[in-house]
Amino acid sequence: MEKDLLEVERKHLSNVVKECEKKQIEEYEKKFALMYTYDAVGMQGVNRIPYEDVKRLSHAKALLGYSEREQKEILNHLNAFEFIKKQAKEKIPFNEEKMKDIHELLVNGIFQGGVYRNVNISIFGASHQPPDHVKVYDRMSRFFRELESFEGSVIEKATYAHASIAKIHPFVDANGRLAKLVLNYYLIMGDYLPISIPLDQRENYIAHLESFKSEKDLTPLVEFFKSLLIKQYESILKELDL
Repeated sequence: MEKDLLEVERKHLSNVVKECEKKQIEEYEKKFALMYTYDAVGMQGVNRIPYEDVKRLSHAKALLGYSEREQKEILNHLNAFEFIKKQAKEKIPFNEEKMKDIHELLVNGIFQGGVYRNVNISIFGASHQPPDHVKVYDRMSRFFRELESFEGSVIEKATYAHASIAKIHPFVDANGRLAKLVLNYYLIMGDYLPISIPLDQRENYIAHLESFKSEKDLTPLVEFFKSLLIKQYESILKELDL
């Protein structure tokens, strides 16, 4: 039923967009990019730049009262999102090189991106910890092989790619933001809207992600993302379907 509702909403939006002015769509996309960046960067619990200041920073490119790193994380995420939108809309396949390009954009000016970690890391509060650094290359190689042969819907494949990157945590930092961008890469390439995981849904999201990490059960996360997609379609339709 949920899948049917999602497809109905998607078809409805495609019809509404034909009747809308381009400016309306662009304004909505700008607002989404800002909220998505606020949610994605804030999810890690370190960078707490308020939404209104994220908005100001996107125009001013620099603000007093915040560290250089905090500001770069916001600006870099906005750039990375624009990059994946363009690539996905042009149907450019996602691969290992593309993933490293996205990571480099996320950490530009902070540390060297696109290089797999050579140290062990741990995730506070997680029941499943990332693999030892010596296993990262092998795990990522296997991930891309499995991704290539993955059989399932667009949403299932997007979720699998997201969850696998989050599980392996191939880089020293920015893995969560990377995984969320990869999720949206596949959604956009499959002609769906991109989604953001609201900060008030953080605990639900982590619980579903842990379910995949420990039990290899992708279903809870797939259903969670579908529900967010439906809300995203409802949101944009409410704004555009005047």
